[in-house]
Amino acid sequence: MRESIGRRVAGYAAALIFVAAATGVRFLLTGPLGESESVEPFYPALLASAFFGVGAGALAAIVSILLVWYFFIPPTWSFDVQDTNAFWALLLFAVCSVLIVTLAEAYRRVRTAHARADELFKTVQDISSEGVVVYRAVRDATGKVADLEYRYANPAALAIMAQNADEIIGRKLLERLPLAREHPELFPRYCKVLQTGEASEAEYELGGRWFQSNVAKLEDGVVVTAQDISGRRRGEERQKLLLQELNHRVKNVFASVIAMATLTERGSRSTAEFKDKLLGRLHAIARAHGLLSVTAWTNAAVDEVVRSTLEPYLQPEAARFIIEGPPVSISSNVALALNMALHELSTNAVKYGALSTPEGKINIGWRFDETEADFVILQWKETGGPTIEAPGQAGFGSRLLERAFAAEGGRVALTFPRDGACCEMRFKGAPPETRAKVA
Repeated sequence: MRESIGRRVAGYAAALIFVAAATGVRFLLTGPLGESESVEPFYPALLASAFFGVGAGALAAIVSILLVWYFFIPPTWSFDVQDTNAFWALLLFAVCSVLIVTLAEAYRRVRTAHARADELFKTVQDISSEGVVVYRAVRDATGKVADLEYRYANPAALAIMAQNADEIIGRKLLERLPLAREHPELFPRYCKVLQTGEASEAEYELGGRWFQSNVAKLEDGVVVTAQDISGRRRGEERQKLLLQELNHRVKNVFASVIAMATLTERGSRSTAEFKDKLLGRLHAIARAHGLLSVTAWTNAAVDEVVRSTLEPYLQPEAARFIIEGPPVSISSNVALALNMALHELSTNAVKYGALSTPEGKINIGWRFDETEADFVILQWKETGGPTIEAPGQAGFGSRLLERAFAAEGGRVALTFPRDGACCEMRFKGAPPETRAKVA
């Protein structure tokens, strides 16, 4: 508020100074002009005063009219007007004074509005994440667009171009970026917009990055907006790959379930047995999928796969299990195979092996293969259960175990010593740090 009042007072003071100066100049010209109604020295004073605001302009106009009337309109040194010419001269000066102040105020308001708009535009562009570049057409002797000159670039555009304003403004597009001449979304597109006046929108790749761009005509040039959408494009590509992977996995799951249901039915003697076996295997697959979803199906830890698969038995009878081994990371395919293998072994142990008696125990341990560092050997050993004999015919579970790791170059050895079943599995694995680096 105080600042506004101070500006007004300064404007009024300036107006009075300008009018006083004009009056002094007019007195100096009294000799050459003699008794004359000439008031030209007051017009610059009125114009200058009006640029300080309408109040300062009005004050200058009123004071100037009074001074001219009193000092320079015959009879001088008097407010009398004795002839028609003097009256019309005073009236004309009054009208011109009002017009000058009015036009100057209108111009000042327009300039102020433009200045505020320019300031607003600059502020918005300074914080915008979208690059904005204004080009001016550079034409040859025939009028054809030969190049485009940089006239403006906001901070976001300068960041994309990795240059500052001093390095870019005034330069030519084709001099700075020769490949723009042949790129369909750059110079040819800009020239087409210049020629047709129709705005254009496009996405294009340049220098390994993707951009979304809009181009519109601006007088004899174009304004171009550009935004780096490389991250979005990579996300879209990744989403497509993930969708393809999901489709592939869903097909595999359906195929596995269908095969599992078919083979389970063949080995079941009743509907109830078929239902129990199938549900158990489906629950095992579901637990494995839940475990792998945490790591986005990239890998899993052997310890987690073992404990997740055996969770139904570990919770009530954890003391009957000994689980030990070093940290090992395995692929999602190996994790699923290990899950199904352990499910078949645990189901068999509940029905016929160590988990069918209160004294039975199961020892599960794994280690890295000394002959091949990228393979792991896991052993399942049952003790304390009933005396067993090798089955006369391999069932679905036995066939599943034998084939579980074949696709990954592993193998399974299933034996039936009288003191309890023993299964040795060999599959690919690596320390967690190594697999993370590979991934």
